[in-house]
Amino acid sequence: MRAKTAVVTGSATGIGRAVALRLSGDHNVVVNAKSNEDEGRRTVEEITAAGGSAVFIRSDVSTQQGVDQLFEAVREIFGRATVLVNNAGATRSAPLGSWDEAHWYDMLATNLVSCALTSQAFVGQLDRARAAIVNVSSARGIERYARIGVAAYSAAKAGVINLTGALAKALAPQVTVNVVSPGFVETRYFQRSDLTAEDEAMIDGWRKAVPIERFVDPDEIAAAVIFLAKEPAMTGANLVMDGGWTLTVS
Repeated sequence: MRAKTAVVTGSATGIGRAVALRLSGDHNVVVNAKSNEDEGRRTVEEITAAGGSAVFIRSDVSTQQGVDQLFEAVREIFGRATVLVNNAGATRSAPLGSWDEAHWYDMLATNLVSCALTSQAFVGQLDRARAAIVNVSSARGIERYARIGVAAYSAAKAGVINLTGALAKALAPQVTVNVVSPGFVETRYFQRSDLTAEDEAMIDGWRKAVPIERFVDPDEIAAAVIFLAKEPAMTGANLVMDGGWTLTVS
């Protein structure tokens, strides 16, 4: 068992999984997901096979009950965590004219409320330990890059950026709080078997619009997260990891 513990929400797949694997080199890692238990346990198996220490905790961190379950398990298994990565989130499209309460509440709870509740619980269990929070937002959360088709998601991710600043000011100097805002990331979402030829052509167009001519790899986002978690001189920063995509959007 490692001396330090990190909690990574939404870490069964994608960016969260890449972050969990990187942190496992010198941390006990708590892998968390709302529903993807099989993938979460595979992530734990990969960490432990490499000599690391990890557990999977299934809980919905968009609810207080789920957050309480998560940190009760952390306390029982590892005692206390000093790194929190708020990666839990999801995006769903809804064009203007089809919005309803359920869609907006779902996007806000999944992407923003989860970040707030989990951060509060994390700070509450710290005592006087130095610690770090890294939130995962999106380039869509930056005002000029929001898109109406994912307005609820964009608004929630903008809230994550704002929340990061508020927490950074409130928790300094004990806790550093930073945010990473990815652009397009090469995840399974873009490799689905149900993609049509039209979908694939659209995705290819998006790739070509990125100056580095590819999407960012989840492990590259993970490297940025690790840097922010370990750098004591940075707090309140928003690190945009998008391969230069925001340079091309007017």
